[in-house]
Amino acid sequence: MAGFYQSINDEFGPEVRATLKEYADNNRRMSNMVVRKDFLIRCRKEGLFPSHIQNSFKCVFQLLEERSPYLRNLESCITTFKRKVLSLEIRHTYFRIKQLRAMEQQLRAKLSGELPESRYTTFFASQEIFFERQTTSNRQKTSNKFERLLATMIDHCSSRSPSLNEKAIHNATEITLPEKVELLLSLGPKFALPSTNVAEMPFYHLLADVESVIQTHQDADVQERTRCRVANNIQNFIHRQQHAGPMHPNERFLKEAERETRSFLKQHPNLYVLKADKGNKTVIMHKQDYVARMDQLLADTNTYEKTQRDPTSAFQTKNNGIVRRLENLGLLDAATARRLRTYKAVCPRIYGQPKTHKPGLPLRPVVPCMTSPSYELSKFVGAIIQRSLHSKYNISDSFKFCELVNTVTLPEGHVMVSFDVVSLFTCIPQTLVRKSIIKHWDEIGTHTDICLDLFLEVTAFCIECSYFSFNGSFYKQKFGTAMGNPLSPMIADLVMEDILDQAVEAVPFPIPYLKKYVDDLFLALPGDKIEMVQEIFNSQDENLQFTVEREQNNRLPFLDMVMTRNQNQTITTEWYMKPISSGRFLNYRSLHSFNQKMNVAFNFAKRVYTFTTNHREEEVESVIRRQLLVNDYPNTLISRVINRVKLHRQQVDTAMEANENRPDEGETVFRSLTNIDGLSQQIIKTLRREYPTRIATKTTNTVGAILPQIKDKTPNDEQSNIIYKINCDNCDGCYIGMTTTKLKTRISGHRSNVRRLTTLREAGHTNADAAIISIREKTALVDHAAENDHVFRLDDVKILDRTQKPSNLPILESCHIYNTPHTVNKRTDTDNLNVVYAGLLHSIMNVKRTKSNNQNRPNVNMTQTDDTDTTETEHTTHE
Repeated sequence: MAGFYQSINDEFGPEVRATLKEYADNNRRMSNMVVRKDFLIRCRKEGLFPSHIQNSFKCVFQLLEERSPYLRNLESCITTFKRKVLSLEIRHTYFRIKQLRAMEQQLRAKLSGELPESRYTTFFASQEIFFERQTTSNRQKTSNKFERLLATMIDHCSSRSPSLNEKAIHNATEITLPEKVELLLSLGPKFALPSTNVAEMPFYHLLADVESVIQTHQDADVQERTRCRVANNIQNFIHRQQHAGPMHPNERFLKEAERETRSFLKQHPNLYVLKADKGNKTVIMHKQDYVARMDQLLADTNTYEKTQRDPTSAFQTKNNGIVRRLENLGLLDAATARRLRTYKAVCPRIYGQPKTHKPGLPLRPVVPCMTSPSYELSKFVGAIIQRSLHSKYNISDSFKFCELVNTVTLPEGHVMVSFDVVSLFTCIPQTLVRKSIIKHWDEIGTHTDICLDLFLEVTAFCIECSYFSFNGSFYKQKFGTAMGNPLSPMIADLVMEDILDQAVEAVPFPIPYLKKYVDDLFLALPGDKIEMVQEIFNSQDENLQFTVEREQNNRLPFLDMVMTRNQNQTITTEWYMKPISSGRFLNYRSLHSFNQKMNVAFNFAKRVYTFTTNHREEEVESVIRRQLLVNDYPNTLISRVINRVKLHRQQVDTAMEANENRPDEGETVFRSLTNIDGLSQQIIKTLRREYPTRIATKTTNTVGAILPQIKDKTPNDEQSNIIYKINCDNCDGCYIGMTTTKLKTRISGHRSNVRRLTTLREAGHTNADAAIISIREKTALVDHAAENDHVFRLDDVKILDRTQKPSNLPILESCHIYNTPHTVNKRTDTDNLNVVYAGLLHSIMNVKRTKSNNQNRPNVNMTQTDDTDTTETEHTTHE
């Protein structure tokens, strides 16, 4: 090359030579900048920082010690600043490329008049070859550099991602689960996943929840001020999310695990993911194995009876008839009667929970009765029984039992024994229930005005209304009560009280200690009389049988502690986890609020400290630390939790005294907000400025939401508390409505209005007639049909949204109407929505529209280097 430049100098002079060398240097810099631009953009896309940026901030961390409470805030500030520096460096690189290309054009123009065409063409051809060679070499170097950065990030990410708990997952199939799928499923169905797509976040539900809190205040000015603050919080959050940088390593890992899990479950539609009966485990089963075990369980004709049709309508009619009788007799007030009546009952869906601690993996049947006709009536009857029962055997919780048993001294020769009732709920005969109610009627009758005969009739109906569906078939439970019926625990408690009274009376010697928690009994018995006592207990009723567990090596597990009988016959306890337990609770990497995770850790540590009375404090701390580490709680947080528990235990007496002397502050109002990570906690802080309400968050985007549904699906027309949409068959219009009753009932009303309109039209009435005007005023749907002579697709109704809070429906409906184009709804249909939210809903609509447009847009490569201006604009906008 030196010879080339020397010949140019000799032939055309030093000025031309200098221009050619300047162009060659400019071409080399251009190659470096193009590769640098691609490398930096790739780093920003993957959430990486080049070493020259990463290493520039290491010295800042020396400002704070390792356990400073502000360390996390410092990390956040530095990450934000590094992201901004990286974006600024990308913009500067685009600026430099633009400058170099302008310089290239100037040098080309200058050389075109000073060199012959042959020399001019040869020189620039060689420069293009050099540019390609230099760019390829630089790309290889930066690719290796990027891979090293990525490997470092993956190592860092894995240290911040959830860890696999092998005890928390039971794979009953021959299929090997992928690593990330197994890890995600082991975290449990309540593990909260990140919601990184703004368009899919439940803003409407959050607004409805917020309104339910705001409207509790009587001052209109406070309401408006709070709405403005909340709307501002949500607007800022949407803006931050739209311009957010790369995901946090934990969120990135979870999103990838979620994607792989969805894909795996889609490829294996015959797999069921179930929650185990005990041990807090996740069980993977083949669908056909699950169905076969359920069919075998339901084939027990002594307990279940198959019916030919759905008995919901008959039970609903009978339930409402009973409520009507009670109201007419003056035994129920109007509000209570309204609560106990139902017109939207749906047949409960049974499901089974695998018993992983038993061979053959049998299933425990569970019937969620929330949708059954007698659910509210069962709660009503159960509350009466519960208020009247004063048991001498019951213990309310493990803390009370621990407090009691640590004061016990067993008589000489007595040992510790626990009895357990086999399948208590499903083995209680109705005759025994009736007998117990009659026996305790003196106590029960003081809590209700209902007479004994009528109370027995109502109770019998609530027990008889135990039915369900499985795999398209309907069953009645002929014997016992269903797990899931709210009356079952109270009936079991009442019956067990009588059984124990009879058994204790039949035992020929006094039992010094007998305590009961549901179906678990703790007894102190002579060592040689255990079999005799068990036989007496089992003889009380042939349906209720007890199993026995004796102490081993002076130790007996009971509830979540193990009791040790000392040489002086006193008892000490320690926290105990059954061998079948997975040790899983809310994982620290879950996207729940920090307060929820902190409370979970604190309550666990409190239980361990309270239940352990025979170990040194260091051993207790070791147990707490080991279990919390299994659930990925960091060491610094564990230390804070342990110190908090110690302080709590030291001040418990003072706190109790303070509570006794605290003045009555009135009834506390509790509310819940839909959880959106990074937003809901900020809104709670805003609400606390003006409202004394206790607010918790509920997470909707969980692992359980991506798992296949094992219960029979409820048909759309049977669903209630929903927002629905009906399209017009003659135009782009649509009608959006809400219903607290069944969808088929609401659609039947629309059909009736349309038929009435058609009948009036056929009779010669016009839109100006009073009869048609009256029909048009009923709904916007029939108004649009009458005005334009259009027909709606009442056979093709789409469910847009659903909620468990009927009071939220008006807000949800208004949000959907506001943000759905071409609705025929009237303007008054959005009156439930305050005007403060108009701009916010517009922003939400733009986010959803942008997502829809991006999904429909063809995939165009925007990173081509020959279109620098377009690419620069695109990335600048993204920033």
